[in-house]
Amino acid sequence: MRLAIIGCMVMSREINHLAAESRHVVRIWWQRQGLHDTPEILRSELQKNIDAIERENEQLRPGLKFDAIILAYGLCSNGVIGLRSRTLPIVVPRCDDCISFFLGSAERYRELFRKLPGVYWYNRGWIEQAFTPSKENYRIQREQYAEEYGEENADYLMECTNNWMINYRYCGYITCPLGDCPEHETYARQAAEDFGWEFEKVEGSMAYLDAIVNGPWDDQQFLTCPPHSRIEADYSNKKFHSIPCEIDDWKKK
Repeated sequence: MRLAIIGCMVMSREINHLAAESRHVVRIWWQRQGLHDTPEILRSELQKNIDAIERENEQLRPGLKFDAIILAYGLCSNGVIGLRSRTLPIVVPRCDDCISFFLGSAERYRELFRKLPGVYWYNRGWIEQAFTPSKENYRIQREQYAEEYGEENADYLMECTNNWMINYRYCGYITCPLGDCPEHETYARQAAEDFGWEFEKVEGSMAYLDAIVNGPWDDQQFLTCPPHSRIEADYSNKKFHSIPCEIDDWKKK
């Protein structure tokens, strides 16, 4: 098969590795980390990529056309809800976010969520690609606020920005099966100490990521949204389902 994968940079190391070894022909469109913080923007960017892939696909010779678009995204703050395609099926994992990918399954994610209530997850991709909580990152953030808004406003903004931290009790560090840098675990351990969290080291798995790249895309783990359908929320462990798009409905989008 020839696959178009749209993914977040936090999993670039793992997916690039799997794509290089895949029996499929894989091309990847990468998105910057953090778009899930603004779901409307995430949805817009993903739809732009889907549309661009389909436009390009129309120009390709038979034998070089894509067979499917694979989203390396979970629900991601509802950022995938409403996505649609005209000519290609969209395959999307049935999970909340990429933490399930790094743990190997949505089931393991839910199991650890019950075991470690109030856990903030760190791993190699998040430390390398994202703004992860640490005293150093917060020092830099406060300096930026002070420069833009003044000292007094900087303190207020830091309080508003970081009040979510009172709900967390654990720092979960997920190991990378492709190899970890010792400084990443040290970073996570230091964050746990700085914020008064209990540190838990959890073994990572490539199983879900391998299924994203190589299949099979079974209905238990993935939704396959056919052409001229859109992704709709499903308030269960299945996360979403697809519904057909009426022609008039399509034109409104």
